[in-house]
Amino acid sequence: MTVRIGLGGVWQETNTFTPEPTTLADFRRYQLFEGPELVASLRGTGTELGGAIDAARQRSARPVGLLFGAALPAGMVLSHAFESMLRRLVANARAQLPLDGLVLSLHGAMVVEGHPDPEAEIVTALRAVVGDIPIGATLDYHANVGAALPKITDILVGYRTYPHVDMAERGAEAMTAVLRLLRPSRAGRRPARHLEKLPLLTVPPAQEDVAEPMRSILDATERLREEPGVWAASALPGFAYAESGRLGFAVYLAAETHAAPRARELAAHVWRERDAFSARLASPADAVAAVAATRGLGPTVLVDVADNVGGGSPGDGTALLHALDQAGVSGAVAVIWDPASVAVAHARSADRMELWVGGHSDPAMGPPFRASGPVRRFGPVSYLRTGSYMRGQRVEMGRVAVIEASIGTIVLTENRVVPFDDDHLRALGIAPRAASAIVAKGAIAWKAAFAGYAARTVYVRTPGYCPAALDQLDYRSRPAPLYPLERNPAWEDAVAAGLRS
Repeated sequence: MTVRIGLGGVWQETNTFTPEPTTLADFRRYQLFEGPELVASLRGTGTELGGAIDAARQRSARPVGLLFGAALPAGMVLSHAFESMLRRLVANARAQLPLDGLVLSLHGAMVVEGHPDPEAEIVTALRAVVGDIPIGATLDYHANVGAALPKITDILVGYRTYPHVDMAERGAEAMTAVLRLLRPSRAGRRPARHLEKLPLLTVPPAQEDVAEPMRSILDATERLREEPGVWAASALPGFAYAESGRLGFAVYLAAETHAAPRARELAAHVWRERDAFSARLASPADAVAAVAATRGLGPTVLVDVADNVGGGSPGDGTALLHALDQAGVSGAVAVIWDPASVAVAHARSADRMELWVGGHSDPAMGPPFRASGPVRRFGPVSYLRTGSYMRGQRVEMGRVAVIEASIGTIVLTENRVVPFDDDHLRALGIAPRAASAIVAKGAIAWKAAFAGYAARTVYVRTPGYCPAALDQLDYRSRPAPLYPLERNPAWEDAVAAGLRS
């Protein structure tokens, strides 16, 4: 008899400082698949469920599509949107019974109004329907893991890379673990699971997997993962912008024995490195001054950290546009989310025009930038990712207007576009390698697109909802204490002592 593994999930990285809520329409606009469409659409893609599908078929198991909904990072998910998808996910699971196991793609930093731990709620609701079958779930590197999720899932598999280029591999790992749990020799036995939560906030620019302190932490995690009897091990830095009771760095271990003490050892390693999680930022003026030094050698990437589209910021901040203009820089490339300016450009037939671009979502993101020059119109624009990030995934940019302004090429998009590939520029006939500067509205994930040919990188302190300087945020409800927002030798020593026990 063929083993049948249900696939599904609801996935979003929520930025609670973003005023714009996430609706069901946002999930429909990005990814919302049910039933056989899920398997047909995600098979062969560099996504978690794409990797799970391929692993299932390689092992003669049948992947059964339930429901998967994903939305771009933005504000809090509305309860109606979450509840609607959860109902459909559970109903589809019930309709497909009996299932032998589940593999779920969860983010871990989703925040839903009225639902304190939505990822745990998803698993609980499914468990009530499918019974005591193995359930594995993938988690984003930025997951804020609560206490409940490790107890109700059999295996949690976190990303190991940032930029995230290993989603398919982690989906395959989760599927392999679930199928392994189904072997007759296991006879229902599950590995012990332990979550060690640290009162530590870290920011994306300090979380890159190949740089310290994460490199040594991930190396230690890999050594732990290779030990006999260890099923899964993850070091998850968390997402500082998803304000909830689950904030903080998490260490997770699933093992046959000694899960708790081994997880504490890894957590102690993390805690010793807490002061290394800091990010150096330049002012916009100082950042732009660096462009001249690399002209002709390749683009300087100006990282607009706080306006990180991949972290839920709107992507229409203009601080770097103004700085480039004031410094007289030309030949730059910048992408701005500005559906109003796109509409104006498409409504007119002139070959040249003046537009006030960006800075519309919030006064703090402006003022708008005056862009004047030749205009090209595209749309709707759709492309397939070909790079290392979620290759094969289709991206809908909506209508696009490209204006050649004094500072260079400004791409105005109807839909938000994350800079995780350079396909979105090449689809418009833009050669980013030839730019003097690239404004990247991201933190680290932009490296999947531009790191291979960037001559220099400068991280910039700008307005936005994803600042690398946490003093720019007004937290209203969070656990306390959290390092580095609070520093007190007494409780820091108490944490260290608890990890040693």
